[in-house]
Amino acid sequence: MNAKSSRRPLAHDARPSPPQLTVTELGAVEHEKERLSIELHDGVGQHLTGIAFLAKALANRLSAGGATEASDAEQIVHLTNEAIANVRALARGLRPVGLEDNALAVALAQLARDATRVYGIECLYGGDEPVTIASAFVSHHLYRIAQEGVHNAVKHGSPGRIAVDLVEHQGTIVLTVLNKGNLDGPRSQAQRDSPGIGIAAMRYRAALIGAKLALETIHGEEVRLQVTIDGQAAQTLQHEGEHE
Repeated sequence: MNAKSSRRPLAHDARPSPPQLTVTELGAVEHEKERLSIELHDGVGQHLTGIAFLAKALANRLSAGGATEASDAEQIVHLTNEAIANVRALARGLRPVGLEDNALAVALAQLARDATRVYGIECLYGGDEPVTIASAFVSHHLYRIAQEGVHNAVKHGSPGRIAVDLVEHQGTIVLTVLNKGNLDGPRSQAQRDSPGIGIAAMRYRAALIGAKLALETIHGEEVRLQVTIDGQAAQTLQHEGEHE
C-alpha cells in the first residue's frame, strides 16, 4: 500500500457541520474569558497575595512571642498560597496564551506538561525552534485547536505517546498533534457518523483564521491532526479576515 492510500481522512469532511457560534458570539465569549482572566489575576489574586503577606507577618509575631496560635496563622498562609495557585491556574486556563514573544510555543509546552500530569500519559512538545506568531487572535485559536486535539487523542486514541509540534517551513506555520490510534476504530466510527462538537469546533476555529485543518490516519496506526496557516497571516490577522 502506498503512502497516499494509507492515509485515511475523516469520512465526514464533506458533511455539513452542526450549528456553530457566529463570529460575533465567539468573539464575545473569548472577550469575556479574557476579562475574567484579568479579574482573577489582578483582582482576586492580588487580594489573596495581600492576605498571605499579612498572615505571614502575624505568624512571625506570634511565633516570636511563643504563642500557640502561630501554627494556625501558618496554616492560613499555606491555605491562602494554595488558593493563589488555584486562581492563577484558572486565569491561565481562561487565557492560556500570553503576550510575550513565542507565547504560543510556551503555552503548547505547558499544555503538554499538564496533559502528562493530569492523564498520566506521555505528552511531549517538540517545537525546538522558536516560532513567532504576532497575531494574538491566531495564537489563541491555534492553541484551542491543539487543546481539543490532545483531548480527543486521550479520549479516542490508544494509550501511549502524544506529540505536539509547531514549526515554520517556507513561509507556512504548521501545528501538529500526533498520537497512536486509528480513525477506523469502533469508537471513531461512531464519531465519524455523527461528528462531535470538538471536531466541528476545531474546523470552525481553523476557518476563522484562514487555516487548513486535516485529520487523518497514517498507515492505520497513528492519527494526525495538522493545521497549516500562511506565515504572513499569522503575523497580521486581528479578527476574521481583518489584517493590520
